[in-house]
Amino acid sequence: MRVFATVFMVVGVGLLAGAFYAYQQVRQFVQTAVTANGVVTANVRAHHHRGDNFYPRIRFRTTDGQDVSFVSNVGTRPAMYRVGEPVTVIYDAHDPYHASIRSVFSVWLLPMILATLGVLFSSVGGITAAVMIAGARKNAWLERNGLRIQAQLTNVVLNRSVRVNGEHPYRILCQWLDPMTNQVRVFESANIWFDPAAYITAKTLDVLIDRDRPNRYMVDTAFLPKAGR
Repeated sequence: MRVFATVFMVVGVGLLAGAFYAYQQVRQFVQTAVTANGVVTANVRAHHHRGDNFYPRIRFRTTDGQDVSFVSNVGTRPAMYRVGEPVTVIYDAHDPYHASIRSVFSVWLLPMILATLGVLFSSVGGITAAVMIAGARKNAWLERNGLRIQAQLTNVVLNRSVRVNGEHPYRILCQWLDPMTNQVRVFESANIWFDPAAYITAKTLDVLIDRDRPNRYMVDTAFLPKAGR
């Protein structure tokens, strides 16, 4: 899980850096671009795995009288523009073929996509790291201050709510009768990425619980091979 969190954080930061660079490039382009009137001359069909998208081909005339035609880098399904529809274009005076329809979607699409993906990946990595850090702090506190009890082993199960590379981790289940409340408390170990059943020889397991909050606990799996911890 540390590798998972690290990869997502690194990818997220890289995407955010790319988004910032793309934003700077687009911002500079917008600030220096020249505006012109254009017209949609065709909708270019491009095949994608989810279906065909249509990219408008635009023709416009520069301030020095040059006729320029370009295909927008933004495609939609169905086509966003009709053939013959007038549109406003912005272009680079030094490179008229570096042009775009003047709309937020067309001009800022790349920075928006990169920023969205960057935030998503960074958030997943950050949340995963935060959960791991919180869990490590809780376990450290329980090891110092927790009440050690003996809970009866009940089962070893797959945790099907978690899946990494097509595999589910295992969890050890055990239970304990709380003499103070006469309640049966069920405990689950942390995720274990191999089947621990063969390494469990006792009928009971150590569990560390918070005396004031019994629902705050840690199943001690220190007896398992290190590769599984």
